[in-house]
Amino acid sequence: MEIKIIKPSLKNKNAILKALKNFMQYPEEIEDKIQGSSDILSFQTVEEWIDFVKEGVGFPGWMPFKQYIAINNQNEVIGFINLRLELNENLLNFGGHIGYGVAPRYRNMGLATEMLAQTLKIAKKEGIKEILITCLDTNPASEKVILKNGGVYENSIENENKIFKRFWIK
Repeated sequence: MEIKIIKPSLKNKNAILKALKNFMQYPEEIEDKIQGSSDILSFQTVEEWIDFVKEGVGFPGWMPFKQYIAINNQNEVIGFINLRLELNENLLNFGGHIGYGVAPRYRNMGLATEMLAQTLKIAKKEGIKEILITCLDTNPASEKVILKNGGVYENSIENENKIFKRFWIK
């Protein structure tokens, strides 16, 4: 399946809603957020979220970012990608430059690997030469995606009873 990384727009509203519905079928997995989505679940409407991510500034304490969605040939949203242009201490330890989440119905198809590969190209164009990506030690699928894209393990850091594995891609 071929995918494209694009900026979200109102034209993708129904596809975004469909993807959110798929994520919400697994509430235990997402807890209170969908990875790579710039906290989409904290907004009342998709329109509000699209306005928010257009600015790329975020809430107080957020670093500048660019928000993307991954779509397939049928214009279905298969996932969310957040590219952080700068890192603060929290992102340096636990978040990294790129966060991504694949809708459950599209998992185990190699799409996260392609999403990350395309986002790495965007990050290079933004002038980010060394890219930090993290994942929980309980998420071997995400670790595989990072390793397939050239991630080199640096270390693990514990935070709130969770262990974050840190990888660098040059």
